[in-house]
Amino acid sequence: MLDFLDGHTNYYLIFGTIGLAASILVVCLLIRKAHVTKIQFVYLYILAAVGLLVGGHLLFFLVGLPKYIRETGPTLHSFRDFFESLSWAASGMVFYGGLLCVLLLMYIYCKKRQLPIRRYFNIMVVTFPLFHCFGRIGCTFSGCCYGIEYHGPFALTYPSALVVDGVNDHLADFPRFPIQPLEALLLLILFVVLLLIYIKKGDAFPVTPTYLICYSVIRFFDEFLRGDVARGFWGPLSTSQWISLIIFIVTVIYLIVSRKKQKDIVPA
Repeated sequence: MLDFLDGHTNYYLIFGTIGLAASILVVCLLIRKAHVTKIQFVYLYILAAVGLLVGGHLLFFLVGLPKYIRETGPTLHSFRDFFESLSWAASGMVFYGGLLCVLLLMYIYCKKRQLPIRRYFNIMVVTFPLFHCFGRIGCTFSGCCYGIEYHGPFALTYPSALVVDGVNDHLADFPRFPIQPLEALLLLILFVVLLLIYIKKGDAFPVTPTYLICYSVIRFFDEFLRGDVARGFWGPLSTSQWISLIIFIVTVIYLIVSRKKQKDIVPA
């Protein structure tokens, strides 16, 4: 039983801040030996923060939109009711929405500034699993997302203080599988692997595609162990599982096409 959780402390913000600080520290260490402009990473982090917030909230809202219309439509009697319910509907975040928005903004910025995209992306993306790892720890303590019923080793039992009506109503009903700590561990391993490969191979290694493929596989399978239903379902799979499949397929195709183009280049 996680008795020390009181339902008032914003653990997600606390661990997210720690993850951000750790990511920035790693980037500062990596750029010391890279041929990059340091100020550009300040702008990239600002864009990443904006993308994470906007994209994460937007996808959360879109995923919950059908249920939002179905449940709140009949109760809206004024513009105030509408905007209050709208802000509630967009109060959560979906990581994939933030990730895709961050990558898009980074690409547009690097393209506009004529920066070597792979070089800047590699350094930034190496730290994504590290930041996400701390975010998942924050999720664990917040109870915003949780695992299926589980009575084995390392099971988590949440206090009723974390239950929020309409969000995680069944959180404290029974012990839960520690899905968020498991994902945090896998993300930490992914970070270490990407970091070691980048240190050894630098720009020659496609860090971003590798990260996307690895995380899409992790996310697809760990969704089967999640017990919260707020993430939405389309048929037999959750929204994140469909996104994982699309990202995996598109990234694999990209790598195949890129490799074919490299082979077709005839040396002068």
